[in-house]
Amino acid sequence: MKNNKLSGYIMAVIGFIMVLVNAIGYILDLNVRTPSLTILGLVFVVIGMKIAKKSNK
Repeated sequence: MKNNKLSGYIMAVIGFIMVLVNAIGYILDLNVRTPSLTILGLVFVVIGMKIAKKSNK
């Protein structure tokens, strides 16, 4: 149970970092601007938080 919760949080943090990198790329006009990175990051955040919440029960 504790391992699933930790892996869910790690997955959510990785997804958040992916979204953050893409946002910084848009703000600073870098070449890191890929919509697929944003979508994948959001999916990681949602699935990671779902795993962490499910392991709480």
